Amino acid sequence: MTITVEMTEPIGAALGFFLTLALLSYLLGDNPLYRLALHLFIGVAVGWGLMVVMDNVITPRLAVPLQSGSDTEKLLVAVPLILFLFLILKISPKLSALGNISIAYMVGVGAGVAVGGAITGTLLPQIASTWVSLNPLRSGARWLDNLVIVVGAVTTLLYFQFWLQARPGGEPARAAPMRILAGIGQGFVTVTLGAIYGGMILSGLAVLTQQVAAVWAFASQFIP
Repeated sequence: MTITVEMTEPIGAALGFFLTLALLSYLLGDNPLYRLALHLFIGVAVGWGLMVVMDNVITPRLAVPLQSGSDTEKLLVAVPLILFLFLILKISPKLSALGNISIAYMVGVGAGVAVGGAITGTLLPQIASTWVSLNPLRSGARWLDNLVIVVGAVTTLLYFQFWLQARPGGEPARAAPMRILAGIGQGFVTVTLGAIYGGMILSGLAVLTQQVAAVWAFASQFIP
């Protein structure tokens, strides 16, 4: 049986209807239908990821340079290929030491990328966003918003500082000003986490509503 283009839309709608009901069946408890849908989603995701890696990474960056690239390109490609082969050798107890070279390389590169990304993508933009004017003559009506940003950033950082004051005959504790500032920072952290959590719930409800509407639209076609 040949599947034509006209048949893909109803087949896709039927599969979406089935998988949606299978996932929602988890509300009644763990069951084989839910596990089937979960395995299908995981299998499709893994297969799609493998296809993307093969099409965008392995073929253009490894296979093509090895077949038709220059000597320099082949040498550059041979380095990650050798590291990959060393990583496979971790299976062998006798040759597993060679795999440590690949692991050390990946850890070093990963740490460098993470630190660089944190500095350029998080730390510097956060500093720039809090570098605002508190002068009403310069910032106008926004000076109050700027004040909230500065107070929130400073007190949140102080909340994660634990400078303790020694007490004779007692346990070390924060000084009174630090406790007040840390309490304000804790309030900002709580509000921020609550806003993030609320946004996640609203996003989930929007997706659920859209999927339920799609299921109802498909099922209504068969209701007289």
